[in-house]
Amino acid sequence: MDQPVELIPLTCPKCATPIPAQPEEIAWACSGCGEGLVLNQENGVSLMKMHYQAGLDPNGTGRPFWVVEAQVAVSRQTYSGNQAAEAAQFWSQPRRFFIPAFACPLETVLTLGPQMLLQPPELKEGPRAPFAPVTVAIHDVQPMVEFIVVAVEAGRKDKLKQVQVEVKPSEPALWILP
Repeated sequence: MDQPVELIPLTCPKCATPIPAQPEEIAWACSGCGEGLVLNQENGVSLMKMHYQAGLDPNGTGRPFWVVEAQVAVSRQTYSGNQAAEAAQFWSQPRRFFIPAFACPLETVLTLGPQMLLQPPELKEGPRAPFAPVTVAIHDVQPMVEFIVVAVEAGRKDKLKQVQVEVKPSEPALWILP
């Protein structure tokens, strides 16, 4: 049986303010009550905690990042050289990953991801500020974390033949960073 298409207006579940969503956007801050909002396919728009980094320029535009703690296990094979011990040491503790949640080229993820993994910014709450559109869905976080792990392992000074990665991430949080 054919079902008609039903269009549901996007509104804040807390205060019913309309959300001026653009086609690729998946998260917003409500202009009425300030609550963080996320679009999910099952429930439509849901409330979501958003974190704003202290020191954001209130007249600038922050960049959204999915931040996730993850335990990583790596199994590697090399053609020559062997930095498996260094890799095991590095991944022996949970790591904090910063996944760009804004539209950017893959090269930016390859630059920012490992850089912020190795030198993570301090996360300190601050006041709300404007931010770039959030276009990377939460279900894309784990594959991006795996991608960053492979990039880190490929950057080691041995001749990597094969790497297997297992990632156990926490629930991602959305942070707006400078």
